[in-house]
Amino acid sequence: MIKIGFLLSYDYNYIFTALDQIYQEADFIVMSYDIDGKTWAGNSVEIPQSFFDEVREYDVANKIRFYGDHFFVSGHTAMELETRQRNMMAKVMGNGGWHMQIDSDEYAYDFKKLAYFLRKNSFLLRNPAKTPATFLVNFVTLFKRDKDGFYVIAPYHEACYLVTNTPEYLKARVTNSDKNYFLNYNLIHQSWARSEEEILQKIKNWGHKDDFNVDGFFEKWKNLSEENFHLYSDFHPLDGKSWSSIEFVGSRNIQEFIEVFQGEHPQMEIINPLSSTKRIKLFLKSLF
Repeated sequence: MIKIGFLLSYDYNYIFTALDQIYQEADFIVMSYDIDGKTWAGNSVEIPQSFFDEVREYDVANKIRFYGDHFFVSGHTAMELETRQRNMMAKVMGNGGWHMQIDSDEYAYDFKKLAYFLRKNSFLLRNPAKTPATFLVNFVTLFKRDKDGFYVIAPYHEACYLVTNTPEYLKARVTNSDKNYFLNYNLIHQSWARSEEEILQKIKNWGHKDDFNVDGFFEKWKNLSEENFHLYSDFHPLDGKSWSSIEFVGSRNIQEFIEVFQGEHPQMEIINPLSSTKRIKLFLKSLF
């Protein structure tokens, strides 16, 4: 099984674009949300009943389960609470299968290629304690948008922990496993390509809000324009280096961006990062 978990909060409306990419190939989908209407920072957030009704209408194959719980706990950092929620959701998603936790603004385009790879390697699910595997993919991070398109971080080398057969999380999506493998697969992350109001809401409530100078970074985001985006280099907010440059992709909205980007950067057949010898050894391990 391919199980997908979403964390619902202030950017819940983005989830329909995310669902459009993965729904057909997913076997089970969990959407977790705070029943007290709190973010990890303890601020209030309202997810209207109409949203839940719309998701139920979307869910024609009855794959989606809502999971509400108390995810804000006073005295903990936002990152601690994010990690806690991911682990709690993983338990609700249940033992077995491939676990994939993605955010509402992450779009796994041409997901059938990743699903095919995971099902082809389902022997790793027989006894995951003996054959742990976590797969990382490439983030395509959207940094800002204007009326003509999106400014995108390039090249697409930022790593994202995405899929695992041992869903025990240490920090955000980083798993409690040292068996990590990179896949040649792109995951579009709308991330910073939002309105100014949404950006302020994001940086005050997300898991990384205490990890860097969010006010200074907000000013850097705010100041980017068509005239100066080519001057931005080595400016990742956490390490200050890994975002090398910015490129522009013309498109009217996020749906058109996905189509344009997929046309220019189609998902390739996924190359198995495990050698033939390694796969044989893991296959034999999975039998006993």
